[in-house]
Amino acid sequence: YLGSHSGKLFAISLTTKAVAWSFETAAAKSMAATLVKPDGTPNGPAAYGSENFYDGMVIGAARMMNLGSIYASATIAGSVLYVGSTDGNFYALY
Repeated sequence: YLGSHSGKLFAISLTTKAVAWSFETAAAKSMAATLVKPDGTPNGPAAYGSENFYDGMVIGAARMMNLGSIYASATIAGSVLYVGSTDGNFYALY
């Protein structure tokens, strides 16, 4: 399982090395089009755009953290996969 800055969790197949399935956080579904480029990288000007460099960094970091990035490792208990996100949610997937 691989988390991303764009608010997605990817399950990578060990045999094919391809994405078996993916999950998108609630915040990513609502905000990703604005803050993330189609290739999955952050859209800097949209997130950090401010005339004041330091204000822009603080505001941009807060926007990206609210996007629902997944930085933590996923945990499996039984048949449920648990993962936390920066959108403030703890997801249980099964």
